[in-house]
Amino acid sequence: MKRVMPKSQQVIKSISIKKLKGIADLEEVHFDDRPLTAIMGVNGSGKSTILHALACCYRPLPDSDCRDWKFSNFFTPTSHDTWRGSFITMRHSYREGADEHPDEETTYQKASDRWSPKYSRRPERHVSFVGIKSCVPKIEEESALSVISFSTAQHEDSILIKDKLGYIFNKSYSEINIHTATKGRSYTGLETDAVKYSSLAMGAGEQRTIEILSAVFNSPKYGLILIDEIDLLLHTDALKKLIRVLFDRATEKSLQIVFTSHREAILGWSCEVSVKHIHSVFDSQTGASKTLCLSNSTPDAVYRLTGVMERSLEVFVEDGTAQAVVNHELYRRGLKKHTNITLYGAANNCFTVLGGMALAEKYEPERQVYVLDGDVLVGSDERSGRINKVVSGTEGGRDELRNACLDGIKKFRPNAAAPPAPEAQIHWMIRGIDRDSLNNSQKEIFDIAREINVEQDKHYLVGKILEVLNESEASGLPKIIDLAAMSNEWGAYVKEVADWLDCASSVVD
Repeated sequence: MKRVMPKSQQVIKSISIKKLKGIADLEEVHFDDRPLTAIMGVNGSGKSTILHALACCYRPLPDSDCRDWKFSNFFTPTSHDTWRGSFITMRHSYREGADEHPDEETTYQKASDRWSPKYSRRPERHVSFVGIKSCVPKIEEESALSVISFSTAQHEDSILIKDKLGYIFNKSYSEINIHTATKGRSYTGLETDAVKYSSLAMGAGEQRTIEILSAVFNSPKYGLILIDEIDLLLHTDALKKLIRVLFDRATEKSLQIVFTSHREAILGWSCEVSVKHIHSVFDSQTGASKTLCLSNSTPDAVYRLTGVMERSLEVFVEDGTAQAVVNHELYRRGLKKHTNITLYGAANNCFTVLGGMALAEKYEPERQVYVLDGDVLVGSDERSGRINKVVSGTEGGRDELRNACLDGIKKFRPNAAAPPAPEAQIHWMIRGIDRDSLNNSQKEIFDIAREINVEQDKHYLVGKILEVLNESEASGLPKIIDLAAMSNEWGAYVKEVADWLDCASSVVD
């Protein structure tokens, strides 16, 4: 008989949700970009719903003391809704002994009165869930009015997390304790050189952070930690330190940590956190909502899905470099004051934002253009596939809407003589300019570019010039772009965008 080997190295790759609570037709949300994933969005967008679904996708490992989360814990049937019709797909991987399972797919649904598959057939993994209940101060749950007598012992995780807690709150804790009262009630306690106090007098931020750290530092390798509203009760500096601690531990132990948040400061911590913006749009053609996910996007891109157009023209671009290229062309045509530029982040977001605008009847082809850098998603089949995922369905007029979306996508045209990334193209164009035609400030940029022959990250070729110039992106990037635009190759590179701007100038108010 074949020996059953324990499962290990579990990783959630992505989850897609056809229907669950308020989420509908949500394409894949990826969780394997970084060890930490933040799910962001407005209230009611479905952030916690995704976290609850993830908690229920696994069953505990054998001999584990983890709670066995079930869909009924979070999606309890009521007279309002039985959750029938819910449908979730998880893509994941794991190892079973010497056998690798790199691309597994497990589907969860409630087609009748019960969820399937049976809970005993779910994949195994260590899962910890830290909910909002952990934010409630102990004093608000306490019913005793008279003196409470404690017996005190060291908290089982004191040695493991004490220094991390002190780093986060900038305090020198000498001990983390457990205080046990009569009738078995227990309270976490902290001790410094000056004072000893229990959770009845403890800040709720300290109380919750201890629970988060205990969950993370007690997790075995390849565990999944889920934290609802990680930023509650923490000021920004403490939250940043907590994120650093979690990132280091997750990297060390190959953990996946997924949390929800409203704190926009997290958007600036992209080295540690992959951000997923969840947003719902109303499809006026079908009369139903569709849930979108934007990866590592900006608040501006999400806002534009609901906000109104403030200027005559709108250009959507990936990042600051693309924005500077477009700005150069706008200034040349006197269109800068009439144009709003929105950064959407990763290339995939181009299709999500464009499709979302089209579904919400906010897409105006004669006034809006969506620009790709030209280094990925350059094939027409790739682009068609991406837009079809967002603007799905077979209703009348659907094909015309999808075609209109595709017509609204323009791209830079990289020269094959250099890597296709915009930064590499700009660097290459500058190096090909006749130096004798330049003024002194332009020659300085030219000479720096000529000295940079190899850069491991092609996207950093422009950043390296800024670094040597000791210039910020805001002040230095336009100078670099103006110089690159003197190249004989510039016109071919920006042709699609330039042609669109020439046509769009006629609709400027």
